[in-house]
Amino acid sequence: MGVHERPLQAPCQWCGRAVQQPATGRLLRYCNRSCRQRAYEVRSAQRRLRRDVEAGVVRTEPAERIVERVLPSRHPRTVAGWEQALTELAAQCGDGRLAPWHAARVERALAVAMDAAHVLSATMPAGSSAGVTSQPGTLLERRVSPLSIVLWETILRRIQAAGGTLSVTMEGLAASLGTPVGEVSAVLSEGERMGFVAARRYGQDVDIGHLAVHARVELSIR
Repeated sequence: MGVHERPLQAPCQWCGRAVQQPATGRLLRYCNRSCRQRAYEVRSAQRRLRRDVEAGVVRTEPAERIVERVLPSRHPRTVAGWEQALTELAAQCGDGRLAPWHAARVERALAVAMDAAHVLSATMPAGSSAGVTSQPGTLLERRVSPLSIVLWETILRRIQAAGGTLSVTMEGLAASLGTPVGEVSAVLSEGERMGFVAARRYGQDVDIGHLAVHARVELSIR
């Protein structure tokens, strides 16, 4: 009579744990019903996948992945954004972050922009108010430097933010704007001469061009 071997223990074909085998009958392949059910689900899924591949429903080679890179705009999209950008440009011109030899390029670019803005303002209906922006237009007609126009607009916004009257020294205003005191004084003097801004000290009108840089003065829009 031949020797017959029968395993006493075998690994579960799903989780690998030891399965004690009975002395007689069919050998156990799984340690419990849960492992048997999971193994059945995997076999069923594999059969369905083979059928779908043969039928062409599922591709063995995935489709090509196409990526579109959308870069955000480098330029402002609103008037407020352009005002902030021009204010920063004026600051960089004033504090030396832009080298002096770039001045001609900056002025040419600003001149083109101001010419376009002047054409745009000409399309406004008669009698409409352009607010603060209409005053730099008048400065443009007087052939003031485009950089001075940006500085002028910035100062006007400072005065408006202060409620219409700004108490300041020329030295302090220039420092906050990052612009030389002489340039700030020259722009304000031109605005005063043209009747756009008034300067008062101790209740009396004063000439901005003759003020000491540390003298406090009240600036207001006429």
